[in-house]
Amino acid sequence: MGPKKGGKDKAGAAAAAKAMMAGPPPKPKKIPPPPACFTPEDIAKYKECFKTHDEDNTEKIPLKLIPLMLRKLGFNPKPEEVKEMFRLFLEDDLVDTVELHEWYFMIEAKLKWGDDIELVVTKAMQTLGQDETETGFVDLELLKTELFTWGEPLVEEEFVDWVKLAMKDKTFDMVTGRFNYVKFIENMNAKDERATKEPINFFKLDQKTLAAMAIKKAQEEKEEQEKKDAEKRAKEEAKRQKMIADGLIPPD
Repeated sequence: MGPKKGGKDKAGAAAAAKAMMAGPPPKPKKIPPPPACFTPEDIAKYKECFKTHDEDNTEKIPLKLIPLMLRKLGFNPKPEEVKEMFRLFLEDDLVDTVELHEWYFMIEAKLKWGDDIELVVTKAMQTLGQDETETGFVDLELLKTELFTWGEPLVEEEFVDWVKLAMKDKTFDMVTGRFNYVKFIENMNAKDERATKEPINFFKLDQKTLAAMAIKKAQEEKEEQEKKDAEKRAKEEAKRQKMIADGLIPPD
């Protein structure tokens, strides 16, 4: 006679029967691919930014880091936009982290919404400081003169505070007078939590006025150069016609 089946066997059978009735286990969540508009270079850049901030290698980023990460990519997310990103791409209100695929879709959303604050201010400073070759550096005294003239003018006390911040962040070299305006804007945008609505509007620096001025100034310079080129061509043509009249060169 075979051995009796114990209670454990009965419990195991009951558990198996219950599992069969419950059906198969849920399938793992399928991770969507990155947005189709991203190039391989885009994906690599955005993924690198994500991994840099995933210090514990959990493949998740705390929500609080998302605005900073977006700024490091050159965006200027408004608080309302960040809230909308979380609403659109997170599973529920209880989630406190962002996964890589969600990060991609947040970037795509921001690209669609548009963002030019930092770009506009950077371009304005480039024009003001006459950084024609786009080195990212200008002479601070020259930039100061322009900033005291255009837009909503700075006062000396405010500019002193600006210089202190630039020196602290090592974006201004007192010896050479060179000011790394690109890095300065990036640093201020990333650190200053008091100005999230207008991240670059420090010390009365009105980016809209500044940008409009920069565009106007660039247009004026372009027109002036075109005028000089036209005058030069006219003089050369007059000289050529005189040489033809004097018989020094054959006519066309």
